[in-house]
Amino acid sequence: MKKAVYVLTMLLLISFTFQSCEDQEEVTAPDFEVTFNTTVKVGEPVEFKVINAPNFLYFYAGDFEHQYKYRDRTNAEGTVTMSFLNSQKWGLGDNKSGLLTVWYSRDYDGSGTAEGVGNASWTEISDRFNISTLYDFTLQESGVVDITDLADGNPIYFAFKYFCDNTATRPAEWYLDALNIQMDVADAPAPLTVATEKEPGFKPVDVQGVDGRWNANKWYWDSSKGSDGLWRMRGQVKVSGSWITNEDWLITNAINLTKVAPDKGEALKTYSEKLDTFQYTYTKAGTYTLTFIGNNETIHGQQEKIQEYTITVTD
Repeated sequence: MKKAVYVLTMLLLISFTFQSCEDQEEVTAPDFEVTFNTTVKVGEPVEFKVINAPNFLYFYAGDFEHQYKYRDRTNAEGTVTMSFLNSQKWGLGDNKSGLLTVWYSRDYDGSGTAEGVGNASWTEISDRFNISTLYDFTLQESGVVDITDLADGNPIYFAFKYFCDNTATRPAEWYLDALNIQMDVADAPAPLTVATEKEPGFKPVDVQGVDGRWNANKWYWDSSKGSDGLWRMRGQVKVSGSWITNEDWLITNAINLTKVAPDKGEALKTYSEKLDTFQYTYTKAGTYTLTFIGNNETIHGQQEKIQEYTITVTD
């Protein structure tokens, strides 16, 4: 009898323990709320109070480049423009101008080799831009140039070619900075970024006139120039006492002119963090849809809640 009672007791304990583990493994649905002033002014920090914050909380402010509905947008249609800054100095005679040209290619292999450049088909588009003729290293605007005709959804490479075959006089030195390719989209208050000087970035290619000495006769990144550095071409170095024919290319990595960056949100809270309040400041007037994505998540599963609100921002 005692043995039967013992066995029954153990079975009850095991059943209770199993049920308790099941309860611990259950993932509860997020049940959070957010309160805030629904009408605020531009530049005024908005304080958001989070009630019953979930394990994880993500926030889309609803302003430009922070809209939840565009979180997965990677391609768009619109007017694509390209611009950059450039300047030059030290060239003499015929070498005071005309050494920098702009090109594009659809079949360049991206190898960064002279062979790759030579095997590709290149089309010159220098006449679309303002190429500097100043002689004091003052960075000159290229103009914001429409290149929508080149946007077909396929990879394209842009190149800045420095070429000097006049060895009688001193060649010019060139600065290049702030490459910016953007797309104007109908429902966007500002252009979307397609490419910049740093993303996807450049790859210099020395075709001829290569000199082994540091930063001589080639494109290189000079971190001491400009606000945070720029591309510099020093074409004035003599080899064996003479100026030389020099051809150097500064070529972007592959760019898709219809590709844009998805809108981004902000991670407000992770599992171990506590969140009661946070602030956000709007810089332009408008009515915005705010989106909060809350998740309760464990190794046993996850549950999500999406909560939307509206805020009006006035001047």
